[in-house]
Amino acid sequence: MTAREANAAVRAEPATVGTARARDRLALEIRLLGSLLGQVIAEQTGPELLDLVERIRKATIRLRRENDLAEREALASTLASLDLDRAEVVVRAFSLYFRLVNLAEERDQVRVSRRRERTSREDVIGAAIAAVRAPDDPLELVGRLRITPVLTAHPTEARRRTLLLALRRVDRQLARLEDPDLPPSEDRDARRRLREEITVLWRTADLRAVAVSPLDEVRTALAFFDETLFGVVPRVLRAADGAFDTIGGSRRSRRAASDGNAADSGRTGTRPPTVPAFFRWGSWIGGDRDGNPTVTAEVTERTLRIHADHVLRGYEAVATRLSGTIAASVADRANVAAASPAARALSTRLARDAELLPETDRILGRRFPNEPYRQRFGFIAERLRRTRAFLTGQQAPLTGRYESADDLDVELAEIQDALVADGLARSAWGEVQDLRWQLATFGFHLASLEVRQHSRAHATALEDLRRDPAASGEATAGVADAEVVDTFRAIGSLQARFGAEAVERYVISFTASAEDVRNVLELARLGGPVDGGDSAVPLDVVPLFEDAATLERAGPILDAILGDETYRSHVRARGDRQEVMLGYSDSNKESGYLAANWLIHRAQAALANVARHHGVELTLFHGRGGGIGRGGGPASRAILGLAPGSLDGRLKLTEQGEIVAEHYADPGIAYRHLASMTAAVITASTERHAANVAEAELAGAAALDELAATSLETYRRLVIEDPGFVEFFRLVTPIDEIATLRLGSRPAARGAVEGRTAKPLTIADLRAIPWVFAWSQARIDLPGWFGLGSALDAYAEAHGDAGERELLRLYRTWPFFSSLIDNAELSLARADIGVARQYAALATGDAHARRWSAIESEHRRTVGWLARITGWERLMDGDPELRRRIVLRDPYVDSLSAMQVMLLRRLRERPDGDPERPRLLRLVQMTVNGIAGGLQATG
Repeated sequence: MTAREANAAVRAEPATVGTARARDRLALEIRLLGSLLGQVIAEQTGPELLDLVERIRKATIRLRRENDLAEREALASTLASLDLDRAEVVVRAFSLYFRLVNLAEERDQVRVSRRRERTSREDVIGAAIAAVRAPDDPLELVGRLRITPVLTAHPTEARRRTLLLALRRVDRQLARLEDPDLPPSEDRDARRRLREEITVLWRTADLRAVAVSPLDEVRTALAFFDETLFGVVPRVLRAADGAFDTIGGSRRSRRAASDGNAADSGRTGTRPPTVPAFFRWGSWIGGDRDGNPTVTAEVTERTLRIHADHVLRGYEAVATRLSGTIAASVADRANVAAASPAARALSTRLARDAELLPETDRILGRRFPNEPYRQRFGFIAERLRRTRAFLTGQQAPLTGRYESADDLDVELAEIQDALVADGLARSAWGEVQDLRWQLATFGFHLASLEVRQHSRAHATALEDLRRDPAASGEATAGVADAEVVDTFRAIGSLQARFGAEAVERYVISFTASAEDVRNVLELARLGGPVDGGDSAVPLDVVPLFEDAATLERAGPILDAILGDETYRSHVRARGDRQEVMLGYSDSNKESGYLAANWLIHRAQAALANVARHHGVELTLFHGRGGGIGRGGGPASRAILGLAPGSLDGRLKLTEQGEIVAEHYADPGIAYRHLASMTAAVITASTERHAANVAEAELAGAAALDELAATSLETYRRLVIEDPGFVEFFRLVTPIDEIATLRLGSRPAARGAVEGRTAKPLTIADLRAIPWVFAWSQARIDLPGWFGLGSALDAYAEAHGDAGERELLRLYRTWPFFSSLIDNAELSLARADIGVARQYAALATGDAHARRWSAIESEHRRTVGWLARITGWERLMDGDPELRRRIVLRDPYVDSLSAMQVMLLRRLRERPDGDPERPRLLRLVQMTVNGIAGGLQATG
């Protein structure tokens, strides 16, 4: 689109976007945003540079259609001729375009979800509850749900917080334009605001100027709490509660409803809730020490202050709003006292408030003399303010604050009783109930902060302390012994201040034996409670199994852990509950896609069996990443494929890096994500599903053993056993440049420093996140599929036609296997072997050519097998909407990929000290951000 065409399109848009509800609004929004962006580029850089961007865009589109060699050489020549100033404009143009398109697609996802709900008249949670059959009781099943998403700050969020907030402002203006009754003056104003925001985005640096601190990451994550999570959680719980209005809370009530006597079902919002608050939130941000020396005891303490500040401000806002809305009046307090036991309790509480907070009583009595509910919520708001001041370390009165969230919940229950007795049940079970659900979910701590440290740090610190209790030498990975002990001491003091739930889990990275767990208990005792008592800090110890060796032995290791009498006594004191974390990242890097997934699946079953044997309730904590190669992919599909008996209503999983923004930046998408996750947990926890999955697994386990063995051999032959593969990887991907990006407070590599001179010796030296990120940048996505094609090929060759029929049957009947195949298909759909060849050309020589040939051959095999198993001619034909989005994006991503290859070549040709190197590196980093946005994937 030329500058002239861009301006014409902008002028033409007002007649279409605000009024054509029946048309494709996604296409209209993308057209509008693209037009406005074109106008901004022309204004900021001149029309000739906009024309350059358009020539490159159209050339890549033609190459997608025709793959003409002359056209490809012409594009390469154009890119090679660009000076750095013009190259930067091209990179910025395509990168910002993807930011805006992603936003439009997020909005469209919400619209599609709403249309589906309107058509079916039932959301996914209601459908899942309605499908529960005997011997399961839906009320009992929902009553035992416990879903715990855990936010982490692993360095995979390429976007700055500044950009995320600016995109939310663009979203609000697009929402204004969606109003069919918007008057012309407001329409013009919304478009003016869009131009303004896009101009600011154009001038905002993509790259961070300084490294991110852990507390920066904390504040970024809590922006999603403020914008979405606090309000969305009660909406999801309300949807689950409302499902019982249709089916009843049990088989008995369903029979009553079918007989025409459904009085005991009621309607949500007019009756006490049927479902409890089944979400709990966790966070590693500010608590994860493994490989991050910047996370200290002080950082952890400040993190919890920030948590408390955000959540208590949320409650204050709700209490203040309720004080302004529940304006029911009575003649005087004496009449309230005579009305009912509930009303008398309300009157008594008001008298206590007046004694405790006399100044607040005078203000409220003057403003709301005969409105007890408004007074009551006014007192609550003031007490919450004082509680917040205390927990965050501000100067505040010592009296009047809440000691715990339970104290506030008691008061809210009293208010509900009084409202019901006063004929205001809708208020009691409406917004007041939402507040109680929020309180039960978030407490005064918002999210339980989890501490993680490497097992070697504990062993070394403990050895030093046994030798010399005053020792404070180095443990491992730069962790001082004193810091290890201070962490446990801090946990005790933080629990005393913020409550036990604020920080009650300790995750041990690379757990390999029962001794690793015992070490943590002993360090907890050495750190001890700050009051000098004899008991250890109340703490759940969570072993993390993440490499192939420990996943293979996960069952025996847990058996040894629970067989240790000292530790078993600890678990008994913690309610006979044990949590175990499974790492999806390092296992994939070590074993490849198929073998790692099968290792983790078998570990789930083994751990569940051991826990049952010891009489312990097990919760598996799934350390899933964003990329397919790190356990990513649709959560609901993965949940249905979990090993039978390993779920039972309890799901815990990480939400890492850019996935946090993907799932929780928009309230509509957050609702859909949490609702679909809830529905999947309900379905997967039924006895019928467990029986079906167990039957399918029994029939397919031998085949998976065989497939995994072949896949492992294929993967290790290329990636692990070939000593030249690391250098090949560094040449065909921007891994070294990714290591220099300031994506998070945690270093991107173990023991590496910035620059190409910091050369990891083995694949094991590389962190799993940049490993996956780099392959996605090069459009290869190797961790998400490599080895699968060879495994399927070998199985069919060994078993003939019966083998292929068996693979097709497993895909139809076994959720784990179908998820494995579908996720590989998604990974391959995002990859592009044609573009990847441009990256492969960066690695010259016969040996590197052989390595690339092995990758291409495996790609061909895998794509062919996926077509045979799924029955689709092309990748993602089964999801036409997603395929459409990928196809529409590809030409634009191709432009950035071509720019990245050209810039990498230039950068690597420049010697150290060349004055152009810093600028070239910055441009490569900008392409990394842009491609991540275009593919909607990092690590």
